[in-house]
Amino acid sequence: MKSWAALLCAGLAACASVPPSSLYDARPPEISEYLAQPAMLVFSKTRGWRHNEGIAGASLFLADYTTDAGLGFFTTENAAVFGPGHLARFDIMIFNNVSGDSLSPAQEAALQQWILAGGALVALHGSGDNSHTDWPWYDKKVIGPEFIGHPADPQFQQARVVNLAPKHPVMHGIPADWLLTDEWYSFDGTAALEGATPLLGLDENTYSPENLLYGPQQDLRMGNDPAQHPIAWARCMGNGRVVYSAIGHDQSNYRDPIYRRFLANAIAWTRAAGSGAAAGC
Repeated sequence: MKSWAALLCAGLAACASVPPSSLYDARPPEISEYLAQPAMLVFSKTRGWRHNEGIAGASLFLADYTTDAGLGFFTTENAAVFGPGHLARFDIMIFNNVSGDSLSPAQEAALQQWILAGGALVALHGSGDNSHTDWPWYDKKVIGPEFIGHPADPQFQQARVVNLAPKHPVMHGIPADWLLTDEWYSFDGTAALEGATPLLGLDENTYSPENLLYGPQQDLRMGNDPAQHPIAWARCMGNGRVVYSAIGHDQSNYRDPIYRRFLANAIAWTRAAGSGAAAGC
């Protein structure tokens, strides 16, 4: 049994008789044979913190995006969709604030194989928190830096977001900087970004990167240079591509035209994996 499930069952005698496999989705969702192709899969299962507002805001943006782009659109919280037969129907996947131990080992393996074979993944906000340690490949290789906290008093603050890679395709049309309000994640450093391209960083001089709400003051500063506090990055993994963005707790950010442009670029760039277009890798 994985760590989250162990915590869930702690103190519950009934869990002793529940096999680990029953904690995971086993029956895949019904997907219409008429789903337009190519198609996007949006996965938003949470077995940790659930970012209701962020999930809703991202889903609305993605519904608009797929309509305009002529893509099929399928959203689910059923992890049994991560089987070879179902994954073959999608060329782009969004992890919409996924948290906790949501996939079985077999489902994790299927998704890993799909990405390395040329799949495209865009992961949002909570999908990069510290609740994914049960899946080391995703936690260490896909995400990399470990989430250590966010300010809590106040939780949402306006900050200056800085373009760290103006020549990368994902950053096409993105200004040098702009102001945005969100719940700002801090991570344990940048060493785990080796091989990745940092895309966006935070100017810590424009907000208070401290947690003043719970117990002793928690200093979440990563550095005065925005490059020392990345909040979005891109990776080429095997034949696949991944973009992670820590922006996305506040649903209003999915209405921000600059962030919408960033997400549209991220989707387009990751979808170009395996096409021979090597820009950004």
